[in-house]
Amino acid sequence: MNTAHAFRRTLAHRLFALLALPAAGAATGCVTAMSSCPDDPETTSRVACFAWPQDGVGGPGGAGGAGDPGGAGGAGEPVVCPSRSEGEEILNSTHVANHQVKGDGTLQDGQCCYQADVTPICEGRPYLVDAVARTAPFLRARGDAGWGAAEAMTPRIDTLTADLREALAAAWTRDALFEHASVASFGRFALELLAAGAPADLVEEAHRAALDEARHARLCFALASAYAGETIAPGAFPFEGRVEVEADLASIAARAAKEGCIGETIAAVIAAEELGAAEDPAVRGALAVIAADEARHAELAWRTVAWAIRAGGERVRAAVEEVFAGLGRAAVGESVDGEGSDGAESARLAAHGRFGAAARGEAAARAVEEVVRPAARLLLAGRGDGAARRVMVV
Repeated sequence: MNTAHAFRRTLAHRLFALLALPAAGAATGCVTAMSSCPDDPETTSRVACFAWPQDGVGGPGGAGGAGDPGGAGGAGEPVVCPSRSEGEEILNSTHVANHQVKGDGTLQDGQCCYQADVTPICEGRPYLVDAVARTAPFLRARGDAGWGAAEAMTPRIDTLTADLREALAAAWTRDALFEHASVASFGRFALELLAAGAPADLVEEAHRAALDEARHARLCFALASAYAGETIAPGAFPFEGRVEVEADLASIAARAAKEGCIGETIAAVIAAEELGAAEDPAVRGALAVIAADEARHAELAWRTVAWAIRAGGERVRAAVEEVFAGLGRAAVGESVDGEGSDGAESARLAAHGRFGAAARGEAAARAVEEVVRPAARLLLAGRGDGAARRVMVV
């Protein structure tokens, strides 16, 4: 058992114990995924598709033959894509992203495709406004900008090419900005817990998590600066004059399930796998801290959702169950244009703690399959009155 596998297994059992339920075996089925936060997390307009018909649904094959993949054969009825609203629902349940469908679907090679505005959902806890992740801009500063790490962060860069250093600086800057945004996200989360009347221990842990994220940001900015050869720091965060605090318990629980139970769990597993592949001592030190902290943040999210279900009953449970229902389809993610690093370059990046989108996606898939899905089954397996209920998160 390698260290990354051991990390996933340990995290899963910690969650099972936290939920006061017996540990379960490995989940069945297959999930494919990807790192869901690209370099540009803004909403984009593009064509999004899903296989159709699904599970034998669609136009029936006629008596003349087996028919095409769409189910139309011989004299059978033609395959028709679902309506806009139905297509949007299927896209949102089969991809870890928010889709707003803008046109009717068209059948293309056994898939129904729609023009849609797509907003990615990031692993970790992003600061979302209208489902869009916000981060501060980064600045090239002179001298100490106040966001360097307390620890000395000196990765070995003397043998790296200029192009590789630039790629590493950009990758660590991206992570630094999302870690920086997570400070704001946990701050808002703490306010929402207060608004919902949450127990003190959850509020306290939310504030501790914000401090953890500040440390993560400092570590990542320090590494980005070392690779860039100049100080990289965050600019002013774009709050735009207000912070909206949700007070509805079902909404708070659903967001905690998506951003915390799913996002933070994926973030912890990705960090652990990047740690397992990293060779540079400074990078390994940073990733060890981040992986351990993100695991605790995932636990906080699962504890919060479990409390919310107990406090809010079936309405809250239904909102949470809807979030996890999106994990029940075959595809959890989409391909990324431009993902074309060769094997040698990918290995050099991995040695400095950076996975490409494909490797991050594989790690995310393992997190969903081995940790999130079985934990979700256990979370939703009981009713508020203690009676068992049957729940399927396939």
